[in-house]
Amino acid sequence: MRNVTMALSVLLIAFFSCKKENRYFDENGNEFIEKGDELFIIPVKYNKTGKVEKIFIYNETTKEIGIKENQKLKPNQFIVIDLKDTDTLFLDNGVKFMFGDEYGLEVEDNKSQVSGLGGKFLDDYSVPKEVEWAFVIVPKGQGDSATQ
Repeated sequence: MRNVTMALSVLLIAFFSCKKENRYFDENGNEFIEKGDELFIIPVKYNKTGKVEKIFIYNETTKEIGIKENQKLKPNQFIVIDLKDTDTLFLDNGVKFMFGDEYGLEVEDNKSQVSGLGGKFLDDYSVPKEVEWAFVIVPKGQGDSATQ
């Protein structure tokens, strides 16, 4: 009887640990894998061409953030920046946006100050339709990398 119970337990564990996997590709060739309530993205290799991408950045902190040259982003304001895929954008709070050699736009955020925007949040923050990438600068430790 003990062996039957043990075998049944192993089967139940195996059954419930197998999550259905759904794979699909977007129009750019990036692969998406949905497994349960987790989403994994395998980006297609990115080739830099000098293309300009529009990046939306909203400042949800209480401090001004230096963007470039003499430009400042005040609290509760946004800016749309044209960033060439061969350039890097440095913010004076330590955040860096750049196009990597492998995966397109990358964000260096050592203090967890950046959250990506998508879905209904694009409307909530009034992100213009022509923007390719959208982000919110949040207080230190509250960004997307804080949960990883």
